[in-house]
This record gives sequence, C-alpha cells and structure tokens, in this order.
Amino acid sequence: MADHPYAGITFEELATSPRERLEDALRRGTRPARAELVGREFDGFNTPAFTRVLGFQKFIKGFFEDEAGKLVGYNLFVERPRAGITAPWVPKDGGGPESRHGFYDVVPVTPGRYGDYPNAYLLDYGSGRNHRLNPESRIRDFLVQVDPENPTLLLGKAYIDLGVTRVFSNFFVLSRRGG
Repeated sequence: MADHPYAGITFEELATSPRERLEDALRRGTRPARAELVGREFDGFNTPAFTRVLGFQKFIKGFFEDEAGKLVGYNLFVERPRAGITAPWVPKDGGGPESRHGFYDVVPVTPGRYGDYPNAYLLDYGSGRNHRLNPESRIRDFLVQVDPENPTLLLGKAYIDLGVTRVFSNFFVLSRRGG
C-alpha cells in the first residue's frame, strides 16, 4: 500500500510530528494484529515536551497473554528517560517481571464511552490489574498501526479517566524492540 499517507513513515518522523498529523494517523490507522503484539516489547516515546521535563518521555511497553488467554500488557521504566529519541532504551532494574508496572487489558474498541477510534485497541489500565488508588489505573490509551505494511511501528493516544469525564494527555509512539 505505497499510496497510504503513512507508508514508510519512521519512528522519528512520527514522534516529531505535530499533533494534527498524529490525530490524522490515529484515525487512519488499523488495529494491530494480535500475533504482532503477544510476547513483544516496544520502545515507547511520549511526544510532548512536558513528559521529558517530568521524566517519563521514554518507556518500554510489553504485551503478553495472561493465564486465561486474554491479551494484556505492562510498562517498564528506562534508564535515562530524558536522554532523547536517539539514545538507547535500557530497561531500569533489568526489566524483569518484578520491574513491571502500569498493567492494562488490551481490548478492541467498541461503541460507547471509548468508541472514538473504532479502528484501535483500547489499553485499559482501569481493568483491575492496578490498585484503584494507583494513578496509573486512570489511564486509557488508544493504539493503532499507522502503516499497513509495518507492524513494528504503532501510535497511541493517552487519556486520563476522571470518572464523569476524561482528559487528553498525550500521544506516544512505539517501535518494536528487536525489529
């Protein structure tokens, strides 16, 4: 699909795109194939500058099947999260299971409160995998594959669920570790 508007886009190009272009890419994207997520980790980059200032611009996001066969995921902190887009992603504390945090269920978007992007997966941090008082339990992400030919590059849009409403937080870009 060489005529697709995001065919061939790179991680760096997407990560430095203006908000309007990221919104367009999210709307045109497709739900990633489950097989392209299970057992994989992705280098993550939050696009706004405030995430660098606050020390969480870079992260690692992983996906796996739980004991019931449900697609779920986690996040890892990285060494030097402010180091910029060209510095390597090194998992903090070795990146083992004990380092995982920010757990979520991965579900197809359905009509209703989170029906904005029917082409996406919803990463639901409020599914009960995090303590209800943990601020991460308020996160809801939409996730798409932007280039139909490249399952290694994904785009997300994060919201904070405040109960009666939700607030846009930021876009993030994911690149599969190890290609």
